[in-house]
Amino acid sequence: MADETVEAELIDTDSSESSPAMAVRIASLYPLGKSNDAIPANMIRAVWLSTIVFTIPFLAALPLLNPEPEQEVQDWYADWATQSWSTEVGQTVSSGSRVEAMVTIDQGGILVANYSVENQGGTFSGADCQPQWLAELRAPDPVNYSDGSNDTSWSAENWEGTDSVVIDTPVPEMEASSSDELQEAIFNLKSDTQVWMYGRGEWILSVTNQGSEGVACFGSAQQVTFVVNLTISQWREPRFADGDFNFTSSTVGGGTPVGTFVALGGSVPLLLIAAAVTIGLKKSDNSPSEEQVDTGGNTTED
Repeated sequence: MADETVEAELIDTDSSESSPAMAVRIASLYPLGKSNDAIPANMIRAVWLSTIVFTIPFLAALPLLNPEPEQEVQDWYADWATQSWSTEVGQTVSSGSRVEAMVTIDQGGILVANYSVENQGGTFSGADCQPQWLAELRAPDPVNYSDGSNDTSWSAENWEGTDSVVIDTPVPEMEASSSDELQEAIFNLKSDTQVWMYGRGEWILSVTNQGSEGVACFGSAQQVTFVVNLTISQWREPRFADGDFNFTSSTVGGGTPVGTFVALGGSVPLLLIAAAVTIGLKKSDNSPSEEQVDTGGNTTED
């Protein structure tokens, strides 16, 4: 009996095995969770553990690099202005009498006190008479005078001219995000008695006629005319009803979402690669071993 030759179909194993083999080689490059056993399940775990760890920095870019949402904000501010109280008195006084100007301040925010004394002359009895007087300024709190003193009072004999006392109340430049917040800030400023309320009370500028001196001068009979002026300036408290509160609108936030681009550009490729490697490893796990492959041996019939 003639032998019949059975032709076995050859299987191209190169293309079927290339994908799993490539997946195994790529999976071996993942550093975290690696195992000495090249078991597909262990390699898949290492792939995803490494991928998750590598993805975290890119996901962290979302809140760090993305701008705040665009929104419109209002900046409220107050228009502060100065106001002054002034008293000027001109009077002719005899020896022992005085001229006095007083300003009472019942509000805070004092900036400066200006004062002046002018001798306009008078009538004298005797020869070569020179009038003598004492100028005095009294303040509610200790203040700095131009002569370097710091006290509630200042005096000088035969002083004539103009001078000032600076209180150094800070300029109330404050801003807020709402009218209520601005009103609260103004209230807190006015409540600061060491700053805003300093110098509140009675300010008095006086000139006392002390007679006159000279050769054959009858000082007690003289009369001298003095003009004294006292002016106190302060910050005027803004009132919302008077339209002294204003606001400007502006847009904040917005811009290019850089964090989103970084997160997607970095994490998506890592996830796609991990998914592709996982599929390849699963195919490798399901592939038959060499012992299970049919070698295609020849069979004969008697």
